[in-house]
Amino acid sequence: MPAVLSVALVFLVRETRRVLPRAERRAVFARVGELPGRYWRVTTALVLFGLVNFPDALLLLRLNEIGFSVVEVILAYVTYNAVYAVVSYPAGLLGDRIPRPAVFGVGLVFFAIGYTGLGLTTDTVTAWLLIGVYGVFTGCTDGVGKAWISSLVGSELQASAQGVFQGVSGFAVLAAGLWAGFLWGADGRLPLLISGIVGAVFAVGLLVIGLRAYRTAVSTASSAKGGAPTPTTE
Repeated sequence: MPAVLSVALVFLVRETRRVLPRAERRAVFARVGELPGRYWRVTTALVLFGLVNFPDALLLLRLNEIGFSVVEVILAYVTYNAVYAVVSYPAGLLGDRIPRPAVFGVGLVFFAIGYTGLGLTTDTVTAWLLIGVYGVFTGCTDGVGKAWISSLVGSELQASAQGVFQGVSGFAVLAAGLWAGFLWGADGRLPLLISGIVGAVFAVGLLVIGLRAYRTAVSTASSAKGGAPTPTTE
């Protein structure tokens, strides 16, 4: 009864409607055109990689096909998440000290090992280890990738940059799941091997870019310490 009376009292309240100034409306994608070219280059590269990084559900299906029971599949996924959680923080620290493309490239090395290994092995113990390896990949790339994208734009464009990146990346993973599902066949080896090989190619490319960026940073720091003019970078 008290609750009913409380609600009824609301109808006795009278408020004066306030007229607020009408805010200027902007198109939803108005700021997307302001994102710099370097942002689009990195986003394009990471999204292209996303086309071979299919959903984890297919990896769990592969474990089941190797011989994991339902309980073992669940425990394997717990293992993956535990490794991911443990690796994320040191990977983030490393990304603050060396070029982020290098850290992301290291993560892709683990991706290539994990996917290729799961495509080749039929041994359950090896598969357990490879799921842990895959967790290292996620730990090295998830937070570092977001930080990398964030570093490419100013503070006024952070939301637009992350929104576009996350949205397009989501569509890439969806596309990866579709083509991998169509090619899965009886055991899923083919899509795993394809993704592992492509991931290795991306890893080499990013490691080369990261090494060049590191050498440039070291050279710039040495020049500045020696009193020579510091070269400008984009």
